[in-house]
Amino acid sequence: MQEMPRQETKGQGDFFYNIEDIINKVHCADCLEFMKHIPDKSVDLVLTDPPYNAKNIGPNQRIYEGSIMQLPLKDYKKFCNQWFQEAYRISGGSIVMTPGISNVCFYPQPFWILCWHKPTAVSFNRMGGYNAWEPIMCYRGPTKGQRLGQDYIKVNTLNLTKGAEKNHPCPKVLGLIRYLIEKFSGPTDTILDPFLGSGTTAVACKELGRNFIGIEIEPKYCEIAERRLANTITEMFCKTKELE
Repeated sequence: MQEMPRQETKGQGDFFYNIEDIINKVHCADCLEFMKHIPDKSVDLVLTDPPYNAKNIGPNQRIYEGSIMQLPLKDYKKFCNQWFQEAYRISGGSIVMTPGISNVCFYPQPFWILCWHKPTAVSFNRMGGYNAWEPIMCYRGPTKGQRLGQDYIKVNTLNLTKGAEKNHPCPKVLGLIRYLIEKFSGPTDTILDPFLGSGTTAVACKELGRNFIGIEIEPKYCEIAERRLANTITEMFCKTKELE
């Protein structure tokens, strides 16, 4: 990542990035450090899929590149609090995220929780069956002029991904992310994803004409995100169909 212009804060040695210099880029960095230098209320929405603190993902037990996030519970709760507080400060509380079922209790109570139903999912749950749904925690309502007819969203998962994102163990569905972006942001808004992964949020933003700030700690996934963005064009007439 290139060194960013610095804006000194009054009476402190710390600095903030100039937002214009960091939008529409993938930043290979630790989000806990990078977010410290993003100004207060400088993005319109934080949309992200934070680490679940899981040993592996899915029926094939796919493992993330780099160090596995499998922290002691006390440390994981601290991590959840740290990134969430920074995201809240940066967005003014405008956060939508998929934390994983077992991690809902580690975050503040949201404005509402949506149900993402994924009927063809083949990941196992702790009850001896399949994990067929995920919570989407919303700390704000839909943007002006938008509404969600139901708090139930049916979108199948990417069990057989063919694109560059296939090399990520748990890529989110582009259609779902597009839908959330359209419901919770407006044209030209800036959206931050501090756990960018294979770049789905950035790709959806580019397609829909939104600005994005993507942060991802693993270089391999940053490269995947960059490749996907290079093959993405902004749509002239953006319209995402209503999901079930």
